[in-house]
Amino acid sequence: MLRAAVTPVLPRSAAVSAFSRGGRILTTYQTAPSARRTITTAPRGPYFCFDIDGVLKQGSHVLPQAKAVLQVLSGNNPLKRRYPFLCVTNGGGSLESERCKKLTKELEVEIGEHQIVQSHTVFRSLVPQYADKPVLVVGGIEDRCRRVAEAYGFKHAYIPADVLAWKSSVWPYYKLTEHEWTYVKHADFSHVSFAAILVFHDSRDWGRDVQLVLDLVRAKDGVFGTSKNPKDPSQWTPERQIPVHFSNPDVLWGNEFSQPRFGQGALQESMAAVYKLTTGHELQRTTGGKPTNATYTYAAHLLSSQISHLTSGAPINLHPASLSSAPSPPGCVYMIGDNPASDIAGANAFGWESILVKTGVFRGEKREDAEHVPTTVAEDVWEGVKWALEREGEEEAISRKPGEHETVTKDGPRE
Repeated sequence: MLRAAVTPVLPRSAAVSAFSRGGRILTTYQTAPSARRTITTAPRGPYFCFDIDGVLKQGSHVLPQAKAVLQVLSGNNPLKRRYPFLCVTNGGGSLESERCKKLTKELEVEIGEHQIVQSHTVFRSLVPQYADKPVLVVGGIEDRCRRVAEAYGFKHAYIPADVLAWKSSVWPYYKLTEHEWTYVKHADFSHVSFAAILVFHDSRDWGRDVQLVLDLVRAKDGVFGTSKNPKDPSQWTPERQIPVHFSNPDVLWGNEFSQPRFGQGALQESMAAVYKLTTGHELQRTTGGKPTNATYTYAAHLLSSQISHLTSGAPINLHPASLSSAPSPPGCVYMIGDNPASDIAGANAFGWESILVKTGVFRGEKREDAEHVPTTVAEDVWEGVKWALEREGEEEAISRKPGEHETVTKDGPRE
């Protein structure tokens, strides 16, 4: 039987105060009438945030431990108690509502839109700035990220395939397929001035995307086919560079392969290296996702909203536009992840407890083996949650494991 590592316990006092760093919410999410059950006292915690890849899933495989532990947290336990939880992932590529439906089916536990934070979720806060301006949306399968961007409110979102449809010579190593021609958006990009580049998800063609992103960064006024004057330093100042926003910094991520795979962070470093090599300048960029404060702040809001909903039936709030303050929960928050550089680093910086599992990126044995030291190390998500509940005096809730089996899904690349 798998056992959690027994490790020293770090103090929990920072978790509550750090949780107060959040943001204002603009819109609300109403649950279905059948789900609007209330309880007389606020859930006292603990509360949980889970990474998906390497924790709940390994590539296309849903881990049986994940299904069992979410059943327990959803109330299928001897105490009949619900423990608020979120899925906080550096994956993405689809609308949060679509991802919830997929996770609900895979994990056999109801996952609502108020229970998920994807890497590009925080891009919603950029809509007021770029809603009416052209943006280049990079990453993901086909035009799915464009559709996500448009659903967020970006009215003029273009993708690399659109640029290839305009001039195939911008990336002569690939020809659009018949299917790709069905979803391209036609435009004369010699007259389109891009305001920003938004890397929503992992690239499916690194060479093409490095080329097009750097074409725009080196372009004059964000217009393809133009170039800044290399002899005019004023054109190369950081303020004059088109903004480049990456949705996450993950260099590595875990799937069913025996070794971690390169992620968006590796692409980001590749772009920065090529830009430095060809111009001598540093690529100016911002990055969201874990371990950034913005993503953890957004997650803090959703947890607080869940608690209010369970207590009084209040609507669950979504979509923060600013990240300034948030209420504190009456208990401790545990982040369970497989990647020390994102899950653990972010949780530690935000003041949450951190549990590092061995089912993904991390290949060590002890907490000291990780570059960012977690509160504890566990074999898998079940052992991690078990350790946390026992630590909080809630061991009866996880004294038995619901039925489990492994489910194979068809998503393949990280979502």
